[in-house]
Amino acid sequence: MTSSTPTPTKKIEITVSPEGTVSIKTTGFRGSSCKDATRDLERALGVAGTEHLLPGYFVNNETHDRLQQGN
Repeated sequence: MTSSTPTPTKKIEITVSPEGTVSIKTTGFRGSSCKDATRDLERALGVAGTEHLLPGYFVNNETHDRLQQGN
């Protein structure tokens, strides 16, 4: 019998400040898939600037799979 870990919900949050500053935050993504998911949004909104990479960015699929298997 295998147990399956539920896949986290992928979420993209776009915030526009009263001054017009735009920020994009992603959750539920692994590795660089967050960048792939937001690339077109960043271009359309003209978002350029500093990136703050969260811990999920540094987890690749192979590492994630090993953690799920308990190795």
